[in-house]
Amino acid sequence: MEVPWVEDRCILCLQHDSLTLEHIIPESLCGRLTSRFLCHGCNSTLGNRLEHAARSDPSVRIAGDRLASNIPELARRLAENQRYIGESQAGLSPGYIRDGDFCIFSKKLSNGSIVQPTNEARNTVEKILKKEDYYHLPIQDALKKIDEAPENKKVEVAPGLEIVKWRIDRIQPDFNKSPLMNPLVPLKVAYEFIACHLGKAIYEDIPSLADIRRALVSLDPDTGPFRVERLHAENYKPLHGICFEGNDPYASVQIRLFGWLAFRVNFLRFAVAGPRFVYTHCLDSGIEDIREINN
Repeated sequence: MEVPWVEDRCILCLQHDSLTLEHIIPESLCGRLTSRFLCHGCNSTLGNRLEHAARSDPSVRIAGDRLASNIPELARRLAENQRYIGESQAGLSPGYIRDGDFCIFSKKLSNGSIVQPTNEARNTVEKILKKEDYYHLPIQDALKKIDEAPENKKVEVAPGLEIVKWRIDRIQPDFNKSPLMNPLVPLKVAYEFIACHLGKAIYEDIPSLADIRRALVSLDPDTGPFRVERLHAENYKPLHGICFEGNDPYASVQIRLFGWLAFRVNFLRFAVAGPRFVYTHCLDSGIEDIREINN
């Protein structure tokens, strides 16, 4: 769903420039609500330096696993390139998801052996055989032994060169390097949703709005008149939502992701007059809805 935008200035840097399609809930989090109110520079900076990392938040990753049966394609996208731990008879091996498959990280062990994904290991063996002058041996025969090697058994593919194709029995998310979502992500969502309410008034040169814009442009979560609360519901659901909760006495926006993870963004120095709206996106059906809240 695209919210129409008729102005010709970026709502962050305020520059007159070609405006690009911006996902209000980040596309990396499976968001679909959009509007054309960010310039290419601001859009690219927020996406690359802020929004892309948001899907590594442990709550988002757990949501992808919990909702995989409801939203299999979106769950696959959320898992792509994320860190996981693989369990095998050799022990625990860190790795990542690539094209839906688990790939371990390459590493060299203290005994001199090398741990690699099977395809990479196959190439490594071929390079070793060529480098060590095994040209008198049929290298293709050695590679065939790798292809046909049974899992979890040591196989000699050439004199002095052995391999083991460990079977990964189970994988689980690796949260050791998974930081919580930067509070600037929900701030961005809330600011853009408020822009949909305010229209051209979002450009007003008032300190409260200017400080919010400055925090987002500088990517500094410690500046600006706002407070972000991290909340949780009881269950994960295939649902995103944004609601302008009103003014008490200042504007407050609640963002709900995957039904369970929520943020309340409190703008501390400005209120928004006029009607209030709520947006919902059913992730399993793809149905989106924006409706006015009756006071």
